[in-house]
Amino acid sequence: MIGLRATVTCAGLVLMTAPAIPPSQLASAVEQTCLKDKTVCTGAGNGGFELTGQRPNEGSGSDIKPVATSSGPTVRRQTRYAPTCTGNSAYDSGVLCNAAVETCPVAGEVRFWVWSRTFDEDLNDWINWRLVDTVCLGADDPAIDPAIAVPMTVQREFASVVVLQGEAEVSPEPDTLVNIPTVFTTSAPASYDIPLTLLGQDVVITATAHRYTWHFGDGETGTSTAPRGRIEHEYAKAATVGAYVVIEWSGTFRVNGGASQPITGTATTTGLPTQVEVKQARAELVRD
Repeated sequence: MIGLRATVTCAGLVLMTAPAIPPSQLASAVEQTCLKDKTVCTGAGNGGFELTGQRPNEGSGSDIKPVATSSGPTVRRQTRYAPTCTGNSAYDSGVLCNAAVETCPVAGEVRFWVWSRTFDEDLNDWINWRLVDTVCLGADDPAIDPAIAVPMTVQREFASVVVLQGEAEVSPEPDTLVNIPTVFTTSAPASYDIPLTLLGQDVVITATAHRYTWHFGDGETGTSTAPRGRIEHEYAKAATVGAYVVIEWSGTFRVNGGASQPITGTATTTGLPTQVEVKQARAELVRD
């Protein structure tokens, strides 16, 4: 029986597979090879296969017999993976992009091009890489280059590690008045660093406030990209309301102190409401 890192022999044909080919793809590759050479491969669990014998001719009614050792040709095959991003290739796994991150049905997985090449025994050299398929894989798949696995993990974890909430700061305070501009800012910094250890690597994620959406507590909202989310709002009537801000964060990251790399996608945090007392000013006559 063989596992995912395997050499499958069918009637003298050796099929080399990479460790990360999913069981369904391995099954298809093995079955196609076995059918071609009239051999029988049966499932052996855990993605492996067991060569059980030769396939009898149709209508012969003969029993399946063990396959004898064969000295037939050997085919050596190599497989590489690269995210489906412009510029990536079998020679350079490159970087992540939206096309790779956002096209898989399972969150956190990335779509990869699958490149394959075979060894020509007559030429004693490898035939050029060719693109054969795409596949969605997770960051913990052993076939993924660590240089790509870390960015994949950062992308997957970004939304969960950015947790800083901005508290609304109101001016004037403690009370504001109807029909006058009330200024809102947030206590959250414009950006902050999040140190992590991912797959044994020292990673620093920098989250930067990208956009602020304010909820003023009276049913009105407003959006700001100004520093600290500064925005003005006028209340139409007296009330006690809760105002809060939703911050959208973009991000970059560095691995082991290296160059900064962008993170695809954003993270969002919602602050707790701050109580705002809106009062109605009354005009009074005064004597000079």
